[in-house]
Amino acid sequence: MRTETLQYGRTTGILGEKKKTKGKSIIELLTSKNNLAFTAIAFLLGRAFISGGMMPFGISFFAAAAGANVSMTSIAISVLAGMLTAGAGPKIFQAAACMALFSILDTLFKNKISKHVASCALLAFASSLLPELIPVFINGYLLFDILKAFLFSSIVFLLVFIFANATLLIENRKSFYTATNERIISFAITMALAIAGLGTISILGINIRNIFCILIILILSYKSGVGVGAAIGVVVGLIVNMSGNTTPLIIGSYAFCGLLSGLFRNLGKVGSCLGFVMGNAMLTLYLNGSTDILIHLGEIVAAVIVFMITPNKFIDFISSAFIKKGTSDTLTDFQSTRVREITAERLNKFGKAYGELAATFTDLPQTSVTANSQDITVMFDRIADKVCKDCSLCRHCWDRNFYETYQVMFKIVERLEAKGWLGAEDIPQSFLDRCERVNEFVNAINNEYEVFKLNMVWKNRLGESRRLISQQLEGLSKVIYNLASEISENVRFRVDLEDALMVELDREGIKVNEVSVIENRWGKYEVTVSHKGCGGRRNCINTIEKVISAVMGRKMVKESNECFRNYTDGSCAIKFVEEEAFRVTTGVARIPKHKSSTSGDSYTFFSTGDGKYIAALSDGMGSGQKAAMQSRVTINLLEQLMESGFDKDLAVKMINSILALRSGDDSFSTVDMSIIDLYEGKVEFVKVGAVPTYIKRPDRVEVVKSASLPAGLFSNIDVELVHKKVNSGDFVIMVTDGIEDCFGETSDYGKSLKDFIQSINSTNPQEIADLILDRAYKNSNGMPADDMSVIVAKVWESVKV
Repeated sequence: MRTETLQYGRTTGILGEKKKTKGKSIIELLTSKNNLAFTAIAFLLGRAFISGGMMPFGISFFAAAAGANVSMTSIAISVLAGMLTAGAGPKIFQAAACMALFSILDTLFKNKISKHVASCALLAFASSLLPELIPVFINGYLLFDILKAFLFSSIVFLLVFIFANATLLIENRKSFYTATNERIISFAITMALAIAGLGTISILGINIRNIFCILIILILSYKSGVGVGAAIGVVVGLIVNMSGNTTPLIIGSYAFCGLLSGLFRNLGKVGSCLGFVMGNAMLTLYLNGSTDILIHLGEIVAAVIVFMITPNKFIDFISSAFIKKGTSDTLTDFQSTRVREITAERLNKFGKAYGELAATFTDLPQTSVTANSQDITVMFDRIADKVCKDCSLCRHCWDRNFYETYQVMFKIVERLEAKGWLGAEDIPQSFLDRCERVNEFVNAINNEYEVFKLNMVWKNRLGESRRLISQQLEGLSKVIYNLASEISENVRFRVDLEDALMVELDREGIKVNEVSVIENRWGKYEVTVSHKGCGGRRNCINTIEKVISAVMGRKMVKESNECFRNYTDGSCAIKFVEEEAFRVTTGVARIPKHKSSTSGDSYTFFSTGDGKYIAALSDGMGSGQKAAMQSRVTINLLEQLMESGFDKDLAVKMINSILALRSGDDSFSTVDMSIIDLYEGKVEFVKVGAVPTYIKRPDRVEVVKSASLPAGLFSNIDVELVHKKVNSGDFVIMVTDGIEDCFGETSDYGKSLKDFIQSINSTNPQEIADLILDRAYKNSNGMPADDMSVIVAKVWESVKV
């Protein structure tokens, strides 16, 4: 059997006397639902025995319960009381010695043994073996007696594993819905043995054990049908046969009754009951000729009455403890994998389609459109058609002297390109001497040339738009491919941690509906808890966060300060993620250009949710409203794309293409972005036309430079990436050119910005930003020639708790 670690411990003294922990008194502990359930089961298991008189069940359950939040003294007393009522005799003293020895040894090891199933089972083996061997050696021993003692201790050892799994479900009843088959089977075995412990207890001649057995068959056959009814009938028959002097035929009788009960379940509870009664009657007549009833009629009637008055909600709960939900309601692992594969395949096809669309634009000629001889010829024809068509000298100019006229026209075009417009003095004298419509010709050629230039501009703009659309389609294709890749990756659900969290949260009084623990593709844990709303008491911070951190073995924090509340049922869903190794505090200072009310600079700083912190600064061309709008568009797009999971390089290129498309003139904006990895302390600097960024360390200041052009200026840009490592206490300082230009040897201050940053002794990022802005403002004599903006991000190590 697989060994696993119990995710809860205890604080005990000799014989497991519970100390006051977490504000709970001894009385509260003894009267808790969990403790009452454990003591009841312990009493019944204390009564159960194996052929030959062995009674190992109570001792094993005592050892397995050592990891639960229950009173070990009450469990020990319950086990001994059960053995006493079963007439165990001297075995009671041996059991008491076993449990006392177990508690003493566990206490000596500071309760560390009981926290792990394997070590707990080994301790139970040793604790049960010694009291068994001492009487053997005192009274004179035989090899048979020694082997019997080892057999008894081995059974105790194995049962600890079974009962340890069962105690997890007993302590956290809601985990039945997500429990593994191993735990469900262990729970079923435990309950079966507890029922066997009822033995021959009867009321008015009706055996209580048999009533419970029949009731279980009725419930499970009613909820799950023929197969489960027959199977549970076999199990129940074995229990009855093992714990009493009954005929082996009882096994087949219970199985057949369970089969018929499941067969008639479509008729409701009454149908299941009639099926059970018919099965017992048929087998009684067939096997015994009605001389001896296999299952006592009074026991059947009592079980039927209890079954009929039991609420369906309770029946659903009991059946879910033994039978998992059908595959029609939930997806199997194979089905979930297939869904991911199909979704990823569809997304890959979409990505390929967008890639092909991008390729169709890429395959088009990408060179700039320039005037060729054909375009010039078309312009000449249009001029001739407007001016010369009905002229008396038309044939003379365009037929007899065609080449000479063409040469003159090309010279005129050269003059047009040089001057931008044409006057009569720019036309060759030979042409003026014979042309009768000089003024009309000059006006027509000026008009046609303007149209010609406009056509060239739009042809170039169309070609540029094709390139930009191609880039955007290619970017969209990459995003879809990345999404497909993420979906196809297996997300690991940690059911063991989910169960442990359910137990601990329930212990703290948090009414949990559901817990989900996911290990993402970066190896980080994400925990989502759905629980009853705390009514604004902030239990999610005060209690849940501490419990989750303790169980997960690492500091977990809320992903968002907001709770997602379901107003229908009042539940609250919270997501917790691993705390990053570093945190960032940001300070901002800025001022507009002299005599301007609006700054053309825009900024942002935010966390992306995957352990990245982004600070970005954009400087629009010029100043005022127009520059502000340009930089604001850049920052807004950057925020949306980065938060949506776009790659930084792709995001900047898409912003550039969008700015280039929407800009009717030569407007542009810079992009200065610092991406801080909060887990590893690495920084990526993305610069597009931005001035240097400074890293202020305790002993020096580093400068990060780039020579790239601003976004929106050209359709194609190269994004430069610079990687640096930062430590706790370092500052990342980003500025616009309005700040940078106020420092240096040419300024009145005479020192570089790097030197000034080095001279600052403050550790407050906002104060540093204010000092830099104040110095730059003074250097400009109180009349800034450009907008000034400063962002200072302080990196500091998270406090470990």
